[in-house]
Amino acid sequence: ITAPVAVALDGADLPRNAGLPRTAGLPDDLFQHDGQITKRPIRALTLSALAPRPGEVLWDIGGGSGSISVEWALAGGRAISIETRPDRAANIRANAEAFGLSHCITVVEGRAPEALKTLSTPDAVFIGGGGSADLHAALWALLPEGTRLVANGVTLETEALLAALHAQHGGSLLRVELAEATPLGGFRGWQAARPVVQWSVTR
Repeated sequence: ITAPVAVALDGADLPRNAGLPRTAGLPDDLFQHDGQITKRPIRALTLSALAPRPGEVLWDIGGGSGSISVEWALAGGRAISIETRPDRAANIRANAEAFGLSHCITVVEGRAPEALKTLSTPDAVFIGGGGSADLHAALWALLPEGTRLVANGVTLETEALLAALHAQHGGSLLRVELAEATPLGGFRGWQAARPVVQWSVTR
C-alpha cells in the first residue's frame, strides 16, 4: 500500500438507534419488494435454521426480494439469488445495493435446477416457495453432504411435499402460525397470517 489512509468517524451526533441490529429479522419496510418477501418473523426463523457463518455461500432459490440473501450477507456470507422474474431480480439487485452488499450478492436470472449447474458449491440452500418434487430430487442428488437445506411453504400442496420429504430424509418439520393485533372497529383484534411450514435438514 503506497498511500495508506486513516479515517475517523465521530458518532456523537448520530441518533441513539442508528444502524442496523445484529440479530436476524430486519423490518420489512427496509426492503424494496412487490409483496413477495419472507416476512420479518418467518425470516428470523429461517435464518436461524440456515445458520449463516462468515465466508459461507448460500443459494437463495426463488429470491423474490432478496431479503434472505441480504441478511445472510450481513452475517458475513456470500449469497447467490436465483430468480425467474426480471422485475424481482431487479428488486434483489436494488436491495443489495441499498445495503451496500452488491459485492456479496450475485443475482442469477433463471429457473432451478437448470440455473444451478454452474454455480459455486453452497454451504446452505433456501427454497422460498417450497419448490417442487423434481427440484428437491435434483438438489438432493446435486448437493454435497453437510449442506444445510431449508424450505418454506404456505400451500397445502407444498405442505404435503415437505411432510413427505421430512419422512424420507428426516430433519425438522415446523408449522408456524402467527397473528398480529390490528384495528377492529374502535377496538383491536387478531389478524392471522397464513401458516408457514418449514422443513430444515442437513444433506
